[in-house]
Amino acid sequence: MGVPERRRMFEQIFDRYVRINYFLKNTLLPLLYPRHCPVCNVLLPYGTFICKKCEKKLPFITEPTCFSCGKPISSAEQEYCYDCRIFPKSFHSGCSLLLYNGKTRPAMMSFKYENNRFLSQFFVREIIMRHRDLLQKWHPDAIIPIPIHKNKYKKRGYNQAELLAKDLSVLLNLSYYPNILIRSVDTLPQKQFDPQARLNNLQKAFALNPRYQKLLPSFSSVLLIDDIYTTGATMEACTRILLDGGVNSVYICSVCIGVSRD
Repeated sequence: MGVPERRRMFEQIFDRYVRINYFLKNTLLPLLYPRHCPVCNVLLPYGTFICKKCEKKLPFITEPTCFSCGKPISSAEQEYCYDCRIFPKSFHSGCSLLLYNGKTRPAMMSFKYENNRFLSQFFVREIIMRHRDLLQKWHPDAIIPIPIHKNKYKKRGYNQAELLAKDLSVLLNLSYYPNILIRSVDTLPQKQFDPQARLNNLQKAFALNPRYQKLLPSFSSVLLIDDIYTTGATMEACTRILLDGGVNSVYICSVCIGVSRD
């Protein structure tokens, strides 16, 4: 058996594992461990991820949005948000599900820090419902999550962006590569920096996994996934690495996105 045949065989095995894991996570675990609403903590019926009362209050993104990052803007004539006008981005285009504010922060903190991994399924389901046509229009060859540093992974036990990318890859029937990007430096919290300082802080924080250097040029476009988008510094830093590695176009998608400053 040659190298291409072995590679295809391992990819098929991996895809099968991802789908079996997705089935178990959606069917068996909720029966053993009942879920609670991440916003109000009420016990949820089987098959639900958030209570109907809280879901109605969630600030889903609506048009018009920035042509670049997908952040809501005041008018369609504006075209780009403040951050994308002042700091043009290297990725082609982006979309997001929710505004990041007081209504969504509890759910995001629950997902990110409190081991409520099941929320990935809710977020991805809503992303598919609202952005399937756009995601398919982009024709990504692969889905890549923003990585976290190994120290955070050991402490948290999972990478929330990786969960999102894995679930999204199953529903879109796309290849999923969790290890193409590496978080090589555990940077300081980004909240204390302005947009340019955030990007400078992240320039050397990410790296391309050498194992995938020959693979990247075969991707015409990829979809980069993260949980929260604020100024876009993280997405921009990772986009530049992927473009330098040979990818032609990078698109981005996040669960939450910050409010435009204008």
